[in-house]
Amino acid sequence: MARPKFTQQELLDGARDAVLEHGLDASLAQVCALIGAPTGSLYYRFASRDHLMTSLWLRSIRRFHEGYLAAAATPDAREALRRCAVHIPRYCRDFPAEARAMMLYRHSELAVTAPKDLRAEVRAVNDEVWAALDDLAGRRYGTVHDPERAALVRMAVSQAPYGLVRPHVGGPVPQELDAIVVAAAEGILELGDFGSPQDPNPSAMDLRSLDVQARPAGH
Repeated sequence: MARPKFTQQELLDGARDAVLEHGLDASLAQVCALIGAPTGSLYYRFASRDHLMTSLWLRSIRRFHEGYLAAAATPDAREALRRCAVHIPRYCRDFPAEARAMMLYRHSELAVTAPKDLRAEVRAVNDEVWAALDDLAGRRYGTVHDPERAALVRMAVSQAPYGLVRPHVGGPVPQELDAIVVAAAEGILELGDFGSPQDPNPSAMDLRSLDVQARPAGH
């Protein structure tokens, strides 16, 4: 059998660009037309559109995570959290096509509906990030296994920044969003300082009164 002209990565690039140009419902025909590939090349590498788009989503999430995890590894926990938060608008600004591809699916839904051979990868794709954020929560607040403060960290540097950036994904992301995202993150994180080991007045507020629920952020 002749070797396919297009590599897997080239086909994923085509799918990514088609999603940016045509939207989340971009068809295989639009992918092929964009890169000049015959449909046979697609089906040689991917069994279906779902397989192609799920593979694209996974690649886009992992590429985003590279910078996010680098930010989380910053030695100072407070600075690490600021860098995690601002990484979201900056990445979406610098890589609009990759950012748009991250919006193809919600993680919680794809974990159930993804092609069976990709389902385990989908379910585990965020594990390293959640572990890094849980570690940052412990470093930031001086606590161990505190689900309420872990939830605040996820809200501050994942859920809130995504919510602010989402309307702009795939297009120009305003520069002022960087400062807004950091300010919002720091405000949320400060809620966890009440009653923490680092709080000079630990009786000032019980965090449980805020009724913060621990729940994972979706992409």
